[in-house]
Amino acid sequence: IKDAIGTKGARCTSHVSLPGRYVVYVPTVDHIGISKRIGSDKERARLRETIESMKPPSGGLIVRTVAEGLTKKQLKQDVGYLVRLWGEIAKKKEEGLKAPALLMSELDLVLKVARDLFTDDVDEVVIDDKHQFDRLCRFVEMFAPDRVKDVLYYDEEEPIFDAYGISDEIGRALSRKVPLPSGGYLIIDQAEALTAIDVNTGRFVGKGSKDMEETILKT
Repeated sequence: IKDAIGTKGARCTSHVSLPGRYVVYVPTVDHIGISKRIGSDKERARLRETIESMKPPSGGLIVRTVAEGLTKKQLKQDVGYLVRLWGEIAKKKEEGLKAPALLMSELDLVLKVARDLFTDDVDEVVIDDKHQFDRLCRFVEMFAPDRVKDVLYYDEEEPIFDAYGISDEIGRALSRKVPLPSGGYLIIDQAEALTAIDVNTGRFVGKGSKDMEETILKT
């Protein structure tokens, strides 16, 4: 449920959740949920009504953010796949395997990123490992065959992270100090119980600001 942080361990649950592209199937919990990132009340109501009509006899479903605007047919395919997957897991369990035994493994990082993040607002995926490129193409062909052409293989001499400026972006993203466009900056410190964000005006003196309060507000 929650990752480990500092000296505090992870928060775990015995309830299984099987994530698909558009929905998550929770076979041991009778629950219908809609992603909070779907802001439209009308769309949330439509998705709730749609997903309730295809809810399996046991378990519950959580609609993911990428399901916004999808048809009933698209959602039904995803639900059907997850229910079959749970059936296969249950069948393996009943075969009397000696514990500990692996009943199912989640997708690895490459395929998980493709499943969850390769949405319509992503133009292309560029990958510099031929083996992973071939795997990714086969995987994308299963759930979005029209997007296979958007998976590109990078084989230039310059490292891919340098070519696309990824290393610099990672450095900026993980930096404790975050510069603001105004000239001010944030200092972010993570403690066990909280994350402290210190807002500083820096060299921003409030262009056109009449007083210090307005400068602070604009920062």
